[in-house]
Amino acid sequence: AVEPRFLTRLCCGRPSRHQPRVAMASRVRAHGAQAPKDTQLLAGGRPGVLGIRREDKNKWERRSPLAPRHVRALVGQGLKVIVQPSTRRVFTDHEYEEAGAIIQEDLTECAAIAAVKEVPIDLLLPNRTWIFFSHTIKAQPAGMPLLDAALEKKVRLVDYECITETGQRGGPRLVAFGNFAGYAGAIDFLRGLGERFLALGYSTPLLHIGSAFMYSSLEEAQRAVAMAGEAIRRNGLPPALCPFTAVFTGMGNVTQGSLDIFKLLPHEIVDPGDLSKLAETGHASSEDCHKLFLSITTAEHMVRHKRGGAFDKAEYYTRPDQYESVFQDTILPYSTVIVNGMYWDERFPKLFDHEDLQRHVVSGNDRLLGVCDITCDADGSVPTRQFTSIEQPFFIYNALTDQTTTSLDDPGVLFHAVDHLPSELPREASEHFGNCLLPFLPSLVAACAPQAPGQGDTGSLPLPMRGAVITEGGQLTREYQYIQQLRTANARMDQEEREMEEELSKGALHPHGVQGVPACVGLELSGHLFDTKLINRILDLVEAQHGRVQIQNLDVASTVSDESHLSMLVMAQSQEQLDKIVSHISLAASEVDVAMRRAGGGSTMVPAAAQASSSLSPSQPPRSVLVLGSGFVSGPLVEYLLRRPENSITIASLERSEVEAFAHRYGSRVRPEVLDVLAPEEEAAREALVKSTDVIVSLVPATMHVGIARLAIRHGKHMVTASYVSEEMQALDTDARAAGVLIINEVGLDPGIDHMSAMQMIHHATSSASTKVLRFSSLCGGLPAPEAAGSSPLGYKFSWSPTGVLLAARNAARWRQDGQLQEIPGSNLLANSKPLTLNNALAFDVLPNRDSTAFAELYGLSDAPTFFRGTLRYRGFCDKMLVVARLGLLEPGPVAALAPLATSGQNPTRRQWFSALLGLPFHDEASLRKSLREHIGGMGMSKEKVEIGEEFVGWLGLLSDLPLPAGATPLDSPIDVTTALLKREEMSYLPGERDMVAMYHELVVERADGAVERRTATLIEYAEPNGATAMARTVGLTAAIAAQLVLDNAEPFGIGVQRPLRKEWYEPVLQCLDGEGIRMDERTELLRPPRTADDTTFVTSGQMGGAGQPVFAAKL
Repeated sequence: AVEPRFLTRLCCGRPSRHQPRVAMASRVRAHGAQAPKDTQLLAGGRPGVLGIRREDKNKWERRSPLAPRHVRALVGQGLKVIVQPSTRRVFTDHEYEEAGAIIQEDLTECAAIAAVKEVPIDLLLPNRTWIFFSHTIKAQPAGMPLLDAALEKKVRLVDYECITETGQRGGPRLVAFGNFAGYAGAIDFLRGLGERFLALGYSTPLLHIGSAFMYSSLEEAQRAVAMAGEAIRRNGLPPALCPFTAVFTGMGNVTQGSLDIFKLLPHEIVDPGDLSKLAETGHASSEDCHKLFLSITTAEHMVRHKRGGAFDKAEYYTRPDQYESVFQDTILPYSTVIVNGMYWDERFPKLFDHEDLQRHVVSGNDRLLGVCDITCDADGSVPTRQFTSIEQPFFIYNALTDQTTTSLDDPGVLFHAVDHLPSELPREASEHFGNCLLPFLPSLVAACAPQAPGQGDTGSLPLPMRGAVITEGGQLTREYQYIQQLRTANARMDQEEREMEEELSKGALHPHGVQGVPACVGLELSGHLFDTKLINRILDLVEAQHGRVQIQNLDVASTVSDESHLSMLVMAQSQEQLDKIVSHISLAASEVDVAMRRAGGGSTMVPAAAQASSSLSPSQPPRSVLVLGSGFVSGPLVEYLLRRPENSITIASLERSEVEAFAHRYGSRVRPEVLDVLAPEEEAAREALVKSTDVIVSLVPATMHVGIARLAIRHGKHMVTASYVSEEMQALDTDARAAGVLIINEVGLDPGIDHMSAMQMIHHATSSASTKVLRFSSLCGGLPAPEAAGSSPLGYKFSWSPTGVLLAARNAARWRQDGQLQEIPGSNLLANSKPLTLNNALAFDVLPNRDSTAFAELYGLSDAPTFFRGTLRYRGFCDKMLVVARLGLLEPGPVAALAPLATSGQNPTRRQWFSALLGLPFHDEASLRKSLREHIGGMGMSKEKVEIGEEFVGWLGLLSDLPLPAGATPLDSPIDVTTALLKREEMSYLPGERDMVAMYHELVVERADGAVERRTATLIEYAEPNGATAMARTVGLTAAIAAQLVLDNAEPFGIGVQRPLRKEWYEPVLQCLDGEGIRMDERTELLRPPRTADDTTFVTSGQMGGAGQPVFAAKL
């Protein structure tokens, strides 16, 4: 209680002498307050200053792009962080202030400003870098005024949705809230089920769960769900609700988040195929009432092939029209609730629609009580008729009347469809979001936004961030120029719709005496829709014929080189008129080689050029390609070659199932052959296949190429391989030239892309004869993607036997550095690895790769003081493998110390075998560990490496009493036993895990004027989601492109045994690879400016990598 005379002091905010003085906050006003006006703008802001904007889109948006601890980390790196004050944000201003931020309204000092949701146009400071969810990349009408403002104000606009691992749209997103949408959606849904069950007459523990936003933290919400779960475990659910089956769709972050919540309840995971059996038991078992049955469905459970073939995941995602839904009959009738978290668009079959639901209700076969549609697609994969809000998150859908109501007491199915769920968990969502975003911010705020296209530091941003830049310098960036075309198309369609509505409002009658559109058809197109201007041309054609177009779905390609996909509805006033429009569209599509088909027609999606004509033109004679080998690489190669309608393929391999799978996928254009390329008894079959083909592509092991090459020479057929040219292959050069045959080798990744990109780089840099190459290095590695590498202690995974990788760790190496020949014996290779950090993100070990000097002459760099080729492995690989090698575990031959074990007739344990290998007495594990540490330390290794070695040896199980792994015996060499030990689940690619290829070139040249520059080229390629591996794509597509070039015209390439080192090869191949989204990112850095008349400076070894250090030790 206070006396009236103190009210003035309290209202004026005067602190007492016992309280700390804090920044004054605006008081709450019932009628709102005027927003403070921006102060005078500071042009472009200051580099190194980051702003965090206050969110104001709606009252529930309490998230922040960065939590206070992220701010503390940035301030610790020397950045200045300004945070706009907010009384609604989940983190208080005081928390940010304690973390080192400045709390103020004015953000004009900031070079970059981060927010979560869209920024009001009048508050979008010009000439800044802004990063938020802009909702502009699909040309959404609501987002176009914001995009126009960003262009007008020369804002560098970065969209979180576009920050991907690959830097390309459609790649795995790095900054997202997916899991939190799943968490919040599941919590809210359980709350709604509790209330709905009560309305149906059943009290359940779910009634005591609140919505996610009602809890102070996710942990508290999870505790509430777990308490409800304990009550279910103890008391059970009403028998009428049992068995309670919850079906989850997809395997993405959203589904994983919702599944994590449901797993807090007592549960049992069941296969989707067992749901029908479970439902047949009814609620006879009381045990079933004390748990939920959770089932995870993916595409293979949801659809079937229209022609009755086996489900093919790759085909389904590329040709979904070949599949139809079965979910409505195999899953829906047995589901109590469905949690929908999968990606869906118009190209894919729906899970079920309202007619399916109505059918089951009428037949009495309806168990469905609720649908949680976290994806929020209006009438999409499930019949969601309206979106809901956090305040009113539920509606009831009555399948019999096709009506919705917000009363949970009414009959029907409960639906939950809130489209901004992560804002219900603002604290954890912000923490997670900031973790993802933090690594990219220092580079983003290092400089001011470019004021003209191509200026500034955008090119030096990390690849994921660079690919997310939508506008800069007043223009759309290259990858987002399609937005303007899409806007134009949308505007024209809106105008047509308005004109049609105006006509209808006048009461105009249409054919058949009804108002409406009597003729319509769905069309689907795939190809380069924007750079060919096809979309605009289609609109012209439809308009000229007085028709109408409605775009139903548009999937914009990841890069300008990739294909986009369009689903649209074309309407006309008569069938005759419609047929004419479709004919014109088909012809226009065929002219630009865009694939088109009628939706629902069941026809195969082939290039429209092939649809337009049933026979090939004289300029495209039929071509036949013989592909030897049916492994991973063959998939991308065959797919690429079959894009040309004149090509047919014979694929031959020992694996019948593999070649027949190709034939099943591609039909009559692929002929399968089961063939042994070495067996003498199959010589006649090999001859017949070679004679009947135009080009041979050999993807079999390298040792088999020479025999195939002799057949190619004998019958005058050109040949393509991805393998190194062996001495035996090179020896065939004279015979190949005499026969007029081209045998092009080394057209894969490494060798292949490395050669061609290096030669292009070298030729461009040395176009002047007076330019001197000081140093060249080339590094490459095939690795697991970062998120998959963590489960392997080596950061490496094997697609086949580990033996090859282990043997490579024993290869001797040679390279030239600073004019001196460097040689390392194989026994010391791993000890000579050096660290390297690429793109400020990827930490590697670099190993010298065999004899680099052999390539210096091939590259025309015999006189270069430094020439190096290396192999990339993740950091830590070499330390562990060095211990393995020094302990003798990579020895390829017999070891005398193991002889007694081999002749004893006993099956030793791993510890016994390892003790014998090291010549140590057999001890218990603790004693062996001590001896092992002393043994490794005695090799001169550091304490850290001793610990690393002991840990890895323990992981291999060599300190345990386990038997030797299956297939290994005491008679085997150590490297064979080690190979068997590494054949573990953690060392293999698991379903859903991706691989990655990394390549890096560095070229340092000195010009005639004394200037010294460094050129670098980087390739980071990831596996396609649900598609080919990165290794298969880079090798397969490169070989396919080379084969197609030879098919088209082999004359420019000449004859004989070749490598792709000449301009005639590397220019077209690299250009085609660029069209597939595979390209080297090149940069140039001036190390020393041109020399003046009195300038005697020179480039030090430190500038080029460090005195006395191997070239690959340079900091990049």
